[in-house]
Amino acid sequence: MRVTRERSTAEGSGTQPPGEATYLVLGPLEVRRAGRLCTPSALKQRALLILLLLHANRPFPMYTLIDELWGGSPPRSAVSALQMYVSGLRRTLEPGHSRGGHDARTHPLLRTSGSGYLLQVRPGELDLDRFRGSAALGHELMAARDCAAAADAFRQALSLWRGTPLGDLGQSCLPDHYAVRLEEERLALVHDRIAADICRGRAREVVGELAELCARHPLREGFHEQLMVALAETGRRAEALDTYARARRTVVENTGIEPGPGLRGTQQALLSGNRPGNAGHERCRPAGAVQA
Repeated sequence: MRVTRERSTAEGSGTQPPGEATYLVLGPLEVRRAGRLCTPSALKQRALLILLLLHANRPFPMYTLIDELWGGSPPRSAVSALQMYVSGLRRTLEPGHSRGGHDARTHPLLRTSGSGYLLQVRPGELDLDRFRGSAALGHELMAARDCAAAADAFRQALSLWRGTPLGDLGQSCLPDHYAVRLEEERLALVHDRIAADICRGRAREVVGELAELCARHPLREGFHEQLMVALAETGRRAEALDTYARARRTVVENTGIEPGPGLRGTQQALLSGNRPGNAGHERCRPAGAVQA
């Protein structure tokens, strides 16, 4: 089976959709409606909008919103303050609706839903959805053994990132786990994209990138493993074994435990003169000996 790349350009591409709204959260928050920039300026409104975008098309209970916005220690006025922020967002996102005397609860984008609120986002309007669509397409292509196309899809997804997610909100506006989860998704896809590149014969091109990733994320064993594989693929087996020694020392010093089976297995394959598996992808690599 061969998966084609001509799937849902709104969901699975980095191209801005033709719809009325564009919401960008993979970097500083940015919102456009009908071609005009309408990003909220107040920090609490920005934080509220990000929470609603990360839970788009699903009701978000009011008291959960309050806990998230005030870190579990809300003021007595939290309910009225939240209602004020919601009203402000409604005016920002669709100013004509409030001017026309319409009921705020029937707002076309930000509706009251039960005891909470629901933000309606159409397919392709949110960059996070497009990122995940391109990532899913890339994983399908890898499963179909089309690593060149998979790497292109992963690159398209990663090109949507414009900086640190939620980094423009300051330290106290949202719980850390939201930004941590988004960054984990990005790093996991970087890992998969490198696996696809190695598989398609581009090991030499990714060595420098992997060395930088290992320095920035010294406890992410997958990057060390990929660097060992890439070095071995380019005839640098001694450097690959030195990479293992340095990675092991870092892991043991920081955690008190030995590296996992992936790193150890890659080292053993190199010591035995075999080609190590491609960390993150095993399907397209034929077995063979390492070129020393």
